[in-house]
Amino acid sequence: MFFKSEKHKNLFTERLILRAPSFLDANDVFEFCSDPVSSKYADWYPHNNKSETREYIAWLKRKSSEKSHTWVIEHRRDERVIGTISIVDTDYSGKIFTVGYTLSKAYWHNGYATEALKELLNYLFIELGAERVQAKVIPENTPSCRLLERVGFKNEGIFKKGAFCKTNCVDVFIYAKVK
Repeated sequence: MFFKSEKHKNLFTERLILRAPSFLDANDVFEFCSDPVSSKYADWYPHNNKSETREYIAWLKRKSSEKSHTWVIEHRRDERVIGTISIVDTDYSGKIFTVGYTLSKAYWHNGYATEALKELLNYLFIELGAERVQAKVIPENTPSCRLLERVGFKNEGIFKKGAFCKTNCVDVFIYAKVK
């Protein structure tokens, strides 16, 4: 069944717009996707040029389906794309979602990731009827662990070799928030 939703419905917060990626976002996306610090825990390597970024945006657009969605996070005041937030996967019932996110290092420690994740959670629980939202986090990524805990996720334990990061299968914490 998966989730039934308006494809790439825009989501709005006080400071952010979560919207579909566009090729016009390539310069902003390149800025954080080329940064080894911002992409350290991502499953992709830092981008070497804007051509790679345009390929990445094309891939984001192609992979959008009944099981996954990616929004860019646009800063309203700056009118810049500062990150991405995604439904990485949806189970067959359409009630269990896995999420992920990346934020430009230049915008860390200002509450933007918290704001974007809270809005996505509202969308998933209220509009799509989610029963469970989960995220996988590499244990060394303590800022991401703190973010998830701040918005009500609980650490349910560790999955040995539970995710692929760049060229390795890595251990991950599984965090979840339930209805």
